[in-house]
Amino acid sequence: MKELPQLPFDNPDILGIAPQMRALQRQGPITRVQAAGEDAWLVTRYDEVKALLADRRLSLSNPNPQPSAKSAARAFMVALMAGDDHETEAVRHARMRALLVPRFTTRRMRLMKTRIEHHVDELLDKLAASAPPVDLHRALSFPLPTMTVCDLLGVPLADRERFGQWARGTFDQSDNQHSANTFQQVVDYTTELVARKRIEPGDDILSELIAAEDGALSDAEIAQLGNAVLLFGYETTIVRIDLGTLLLLRNPDQRALLAEKPELAPAAVEEILRLGVGGKGSNALIPRYAHSDITVGETVIRTGDAVMLAIGAANYDGRAYPDGDLFDLTRDKPKSHLAFGHGARHCIGRTLARIELTAVFERLFRRLPDLRLAVPEESLHWQEHRITGGFDEIPVTF
Repeated sequence: MKELPQLPFDNPDILGIAPQMRALQRQGPITRVQAAGEDAWLVTRYDEVKALLADRRLSLSNPNPQPSAKSAARAFMVALMAGDDHETEAVRHARMRALLVPRFTTRRMRLMKTRIEHHVDELLDKLAASAPPVDLHRALSFPLPTMTVCDLLGVPLADRERFGQWARGTFDQSDNQHSANTFQQVVDYTTELVARKRIEPGDDILSELIAAEDGALSDAEIAQLGNAVLLFGYETTIVRIDLGTLLLLRNPDQRALLAEKPELAPAAVEEILRLGVGGKGSNALIPRYAHSDITVGETVIRTGDAVMLAIGAANYDGRAYPDGDLFDLTRDKPKSHLAFGHGARHCIGRTLARIELTAVFERLFRRLPDLRLAVPEESLHWQEHRITGGFDEIPVTF
């Protein structure tokens, strides 16, 4: 029997789609692979990935649960997304969204935009006043989403550093004990914060959840929802700021155009979201399980089969995006990318993420027009052991 391709695929570049992923996409929309110790279907083309993201026959939970080699980090992620029990997933996930979606109101996003822009200006002022080389990751990419999620949840800014490090440790797949310890610290902290906000509420999500449903939610339920907001709205944005900076540094003509016309920042953000795949693509695969048979082309995905939806490959697919590899701020009415998913699990925090990224990229290269890497790009290290991937350091000079 022919050996199945093994995910993750090696990639000689730190950005973009692995050559083997591209080759499989050329051959067809779906193929059998090995991923995380189990056979799975890998779907790589835009139309098929988008359709399956919206297909309710695919879910996060496994309809045939069995002992798994998956990491503790992966288990925590699935549980926070209400995907750890196939019998209750649909109801619990719908309730989770019903409680969280109203928290991301137009009014709150407008207020958050003002705060975020203020944070970005302060961080860039401090960065510009530093003697290069400076670590952009520590100076901008890490603190901004941390401050934003602290504002959103009502976490004191003095606690943001440890709060952020706990969040990062939770998704570390290299050490199950470390992941479990840091996740427990997040749970303990958030539970204690909820108890404090019952006495002294503020203008934040946790305080609103305390008042929701006539106060019927328990501290544990509110902390669980707060932890989901933290862990899914924090690390992913950090990664996108780093990737976006690298993409713009790789594309000097587009960078110059953006510096000249900051009104193109929203278009730059969409290209960053579309093309922002790092390392072996750990941040660009969405795992699912089939809860009934599904036909894709001439292939039948059977009930219980694992499916990997390659949103990164789909976002590069030339069938959906002419010259899909090109970073182009002037694309004419491009299709909506899949970086935030699609369908029932479409990212709740996508508007906030866009606000953060737009605030960064309409300012960064105007404030620091000579910004460049202080080390060879190939020396940057993508963190394969984290579910979200990412870098721990981006040395720059200016």
